Amino acid sequence: MKKFVLVFVLLATLVGCNKPLTKEATLKRMDAQESKIDSYSLDMDLSVKVSALGQKNNSAVEMSSEVDRKNNAYSIDSTNADGEELEFIIKDGKAYLEDRPGVWKKTAKVDAKEFSNQADYSVPLELLGLVSEDLEFETTDDEYHFMYDGYDKKLYKTLKKYYNISFTGFDTEDDLTITMNVSVDKKTFNVKEMVTKVIGENKKGKVIVSIDSEFDNFNTIEKIELPEED
Repeated sequence: MKKFVLVFVLLATLVGCNKPLTKEATLKRMDAQESKIDSYSLDMDLSVKVSALGQKNNSAVEMSSEVDRKNNAYSIDSTNADGEELEFIIKDGKAYLEDRPGVWKKTAKVDAKEFSNQADYSVPLELLGLVSEDLEFETTDDEYHFMYDGYDKKLYKTLKKYYNISFTGFDTEDDLTITMNVSVDKKTFNVKEMVTKVIGENKKGKVIVSIDSEFDNFNTIEKIELPEED
């Protein structure tokens, strides 16, 4: 009889261990995991599509970053909407631009605070937290998925703060829709990708701002050194 009870308890424990995590439990594990992340890489694409008053216009910005959180340093390659390519390093809130191969200069051309905020791993966690009650949640074999579709004033203001987006000519509460899809690694609880769209639409036209951020190479980035200024 004791043996039967022991086997039953063991089976119950194993079943409990395999019980899928809830949305709330997964978000908590993600928040706890953040403190263990010392470095990572980020590829981010930000695009704007405008269709208004019979005219269409598209623009895009690409950014590839390596982030050294321990030393508050960022190594960033970016291509702006005009196709201009920049390679720069941000250290302790100051930006250094590669003027020519091997020669770096402190620059005001780059907004160090804006770029470092956009590349911060805490951003997707903050955005999810703002609309946690309204998130849809799905589980696959390898990933957790969070989905949001709607409008939230705090969410929009936070996106505007980090990504410098604006919707002139639109009523933000009546004309805007925000969609957000976040993929999370099931083993590590690290965010793998966040795809966000802010869509403004009214009688005058339509504007779509898309932000696609992919995180990788966690805790494998070498120390980012401050370049010697020429």
